Amino acid sequence: MPSDLETAGTPRSDHDAARTDADGDLLAVSGVRIALRRRSGEVPVVETATFTVPANGALGVVGESGSGKSMLSRALIGTLPRYGGRVTHGSIRWQGRELVGLPEKAWRTIRGREIGYVPQSSMAGLNPILPIGEQLLEAVSNGRRRVDAEHRARVLELLDLVRIPRAKQVVSETADQLSGGMRQRVVIAAALAQRPKLLILDEPTTALDVTVQAGILKLVADLRRELGMAVMLTSHDLAVIETICDKIMTMYAGAVIEIGGVGDVRGGPLHPYTKALMESRVDQADPTRDLVTIPGEPPSTGNWPPGCRFWPRCPVAVDACRVGDQPAMRSFGQRWSACLRTGEWL
Repeated sequence: MPSDLETAGTPRSDHDAARTDADGDLLAVSGVRIALRRRSGEVPVVETATFTVPANGALGVVGESGSGKSMLSRALIGTLPRYGGRVTHGSIRWQGRELVGLPEKAWRTIRGREIGYVPQSSMAGLNPILPIGEQLLEAVSNGRRRVDAEHRARVLELLDLVRIPRAKQVVSETADQLSGGMRQRVVIAAALAQRPKLLILDEPTTALDVTVQAGILKLVADLRRELGMAVMLTSHDLAVIETICDKIMTMYAGAVIEIGGVGDVRGGPLHPYTKALMESRVDQADPTRDLVTIPGEPPSTGNWPPGCRFWPRCPVAVDACRVGDQPAMRSFGQRWSACLRTGEWL
């Protein structure tokens, strides 16, 4: 990622960023490309993703459906093969260890233990027929056959940690007996069972009402502080990202197009797409005016236009934006943008 020591006003290419010294960062992703296998061949879903997550940091990844957020998250926990995907290029380093190409046996020592994961749907993360306590016991014991009193005590401790009341009753209930918010808290508890250093949450508030969503976000913020762990949160909602994250990374059509501190991005986005997302926020809409929307639709996965992928929907695009490859990320002080016209249209 973009180093915080960049000289202001001196752009650097994404290719150079891939060689940034990642010492001190838990996670360093450099020039990653991801493709899905289809009968017609491989379809690219993510290209040139470069970023880092420092210890205790919180990175928010925002973008519309199809931007590649979930596939990127799956690459970071080694589950891409389950979806017919693979990393075709680039590097994913975890505390200095290369993860690209790691066999499944090695992933089992990292997934869950060092990097926790919370899926979009709480029901997707829970067995519908097993009692909650049994599922958490499996997470706590990490699949060991022998379960002792210490493991069972840890289950109750986890339920307390995620602020679930009547924990001793909940352990005997099944997922369908719990509310959506309670189920999501159980999934978070399972992800924390092995005390990971990084928790990846893939749109954790999807399908939850506003009140429950606020409670889940506060829980994540509290847990990050209490446990001293790093967080990577993906969402299509900037309001969710801003609640708990330090930095924002915007993705569009498989490309990372902007990275910056939450306050900096809120104060003035460097990429027109991020600006459009800011202006179309429902939580900041003026009830006396029509809601601002982004014209057009995102391109279908892998069927990206030449040049900048956002130009068909961009109000400031010029001829140079419509040709060549997707622009590389460039550094502007402590911020990064893939817009060719950054600094011109602001």
